[in-house]
Amino acid sequence: MSFEQTPELSYSVLSLDSDAITATLIDSNGNAISYSLSVTYGDITAEDIVTVTEFPYELELPIATVLDALGLTEEDIELGSTMSFIGTVTSPEGTFSGASPDYNDNNENEGGDTTDRAKLYFPNQAMDFSISFFQPAGKKIRGTSFEEVPIGAEDDTYDRNGSNDETLDLINGVLPPYVDYSALGSGVDDELGFDSEYLAITDISSSSLGFSEERIGVYSLFEDYEAYPDGVKGFHSEDADGAIRITFDTVQVPEGQENSGVSFQVFFGDTGWEELDGLHAYANITTDTGTDVLELASIYSDDVEAVAGQWYEINSGYLKGVRSYQLVIQIQSGATAESFDIDNVVVYESED
Repeated sequence: MSFEQTPELSYSVLSLDSDAITATLIDSNGNAISYSLSVTYGDITAEDIVTVTEFPYELELPIATVLDALGLTEEDIELGSTMSFIGTVTSPEGTFSGASPDYNDNNENEGGDTTDRAKLYFPNQAMDFSISFFQPAGKKIRGTSFEEVPIGAEDDTYDRNGSNDETLDLINGVLPPYVDYSALGSGVDDELGFDSEYLAITDISSSSLGFSEERIGVYSLFEDYEAYPDGVKGFHSEDADGAIRITFDTVQVPEGQENSGVSFQVFFGDTGWEELDGLHAYANITTDTGTDVLELASIYSDDVEAVAGQWYEINSGYLKGVRSYQLVIQIQSGATAESFDIDNVVVYESED
């Protein structure tokens, strides 16, 4: 069984309620009695979601129908995930599954009847195919890449207020680097303001706790990477021997917009990371029904090492019905050489 032309196999998560798999089914061998499709997403399978007995056949299978068959909603679909379809053909010679053969130790086939070679030979085959899901580009509502914040030299340090390990709100010094910033306006091109705090973390370091002066705040550093994701500046923190919590201005989602999200990028220095070293990010949100906390990321120790040495994006994906976002990023490390860089903070909405 084949498609006359390969159908669209990638779908936007924003249009799952209206998109459909459309294609013309052709009985390549001219002997099919029936053709049916099963679908699998994760560990859930639905059998016979389509059964066809006449060929050629104009297939129009709404994604919403597939989700219903699987007992899923649009919110259950993860970005970058795939949904697999297996065809089954009944002919006078028998019933044949599009799944690949799977032989056990006794050389008994516990799988299907269609070899990978046969699938490659018929590029438009309709016996085994998958669809994927993507997030379309968003439009910025507000954000910051820290470009408006004045900076000093690369080796300037932030001299903190309070005692070394005192939990309190940090205050800008007379000269950079700056740990706080007040927005100049509320337009899309006005960068978000932010406020930084120091939080004492018990047992985060065996040699010392807290700091008096370190490279913490907004910098333009190109020591570990060749470029920032956006612009030439970012928020940097190293050797805090505790936590730096950055709280950004609240961003209102435009009235009537049902699809929105929040994202930022982080660069973890490529070094060893201990148990309490890492990042926790969340957003305080409001919806039509009240307030909530949206957990975005909790990355510590070995999980940091797995993504260190590169700009790593943390993205909520599109969420429905959120009316405002207040992003909070907490970065913490002990007395060793761990460092963080934050850039390209964006609260976004869908284009349509």
